[in-house]
Amino acid sequence: MHETLDAKNIKLGALVERGLSAFSYTYDFGDDWRHSVTIENVTAADPTLDYPRFVDGSRRAPPEDVGGIPGFDEFLDAMTKPRHPDHQRLTEWYSGSFDPDELNLPVISSRIGELARRRALGKAGYAKSRGGTR
Repeated sequence: MHETLDAKNIKLGALVERGLSAFSYTYDFGDDWRHSVTIENVTAADPTLDYPRFVDGSRRAPPEDVGGIPGFDEFLDAMTKPRHPDHQRLTEWYSGSFDPDELNLPVISSRIGELARRRALGKAGYAKSRGGTR
């Protein structure tokens, strides 16, 4: 039996401090997206960089509420075959075409940048509430 933790209540650093180097993460319990995460290396943060930051990636993420792995497989099959019986319906549901090999770097950068901005504001607010700056 493995311990289950709520991602809202624990930080990655706390897992590292516990000596954890691998864990399973479930995103969207309805679709049951399970990810195996392995911590390969821990280094000191660079104070000149904003965090979190996007380092690298490949392929496009599945759409929300696509139905987990089986639903995504069916979605890809229908979207890549114009004569598939569900192609038109899924194209309308998704609001356009879907290229699984496309990695939309501007959107990713924008979303990660927003997370970094919110993190910086939170850190500044915390420091201010403690009577100092960080």
